[in-house]
Amino acid sequence: MDREKSPPLIKTEKLTFVYSAGTPFEHVAVRDVDFEAHRGEYLGVIGHTGSGKSTFIQHLNGLLRPTSGPVFFDGRDIHESKAFTRKLRFKVGLVFQYPEYQLFEETLYDDIAFGPKNMGLAEQEVRERVLEAADFALLDGALLPKSPFELSGGQKRRAAIAGVIAMRPEILILDEVLSVGDAAFKKKSEKKMREIIDKGTIGLFVSHNGGQVRKLCNKALWIEKGEQMAYGGAEEVCGMYAEFAEGKG
Repeated sequence: MDREKSPPLIKTEKLTFVYSAGTPFEHVAVRDVDFEAHRGEYLGVIGHTGSGKSTFIQHLNGLLRPTSGPVFFDGRDIHESKAFTRKLRFKVGLVFQYPEYQLFEETLYDDIAFGPKNMGLAEQEVRERVLEAADFALLDGALLPKSPFELSGGQKRRAAIAGVIAMRPEILILDEVLSVGDAAFKKKSEKKMREIIDKGTIGLFVSHNGGQVRKLCNKALWIEKGEQMAYGGAEEVCGMYAEFAEGKG
């Protein structure tokens, strides 16, 4: 089936979010963003620092609730009930810009296993997912019994990524994560990302680097000062973004 003709898995309609609404500190972070993504797509969200990218993506797994404009997952409003919103967070995995702050368990194994355990999976399934996710994140099995706080900065980032990968989300959102790390990790993680996207996962890659988004993604959403500037093919949108950055747009 042509994925463009199938219903989108995730969709926003005129999504708007206002911080401190009704106060002297009111600030419109995102305004009227229309977005949709289909299974097997790799999409980029681009924009300069402070553009509203991170605010936008936190709506896709229900961490933030829109001031106006619904968010739909598989045709259902993600805020239709607390139970559905909670279930959604296993389906839409988000790795933050500083993922090392997502670590909190006593061992690396327990940290990676946290999501699968909360999904109610059997211990054998949890273990399989932990090992699979550790491999994805280039984490040696000998590290699993260690405290995540004993790891290097790069290993902590990989551990946080592994914790999200272990849930096998239907949508995987990486907020600037692939912009850091050594060349070997970037190369392998990009390859692994492509493999899971080819199996039907939606990949959402957030970056201020239009060149990287153009290289990795097939579509791109450009947000600037909270406004949706463009959404479409990555080559075209990233080209517009580059011209804007150079002062031509």
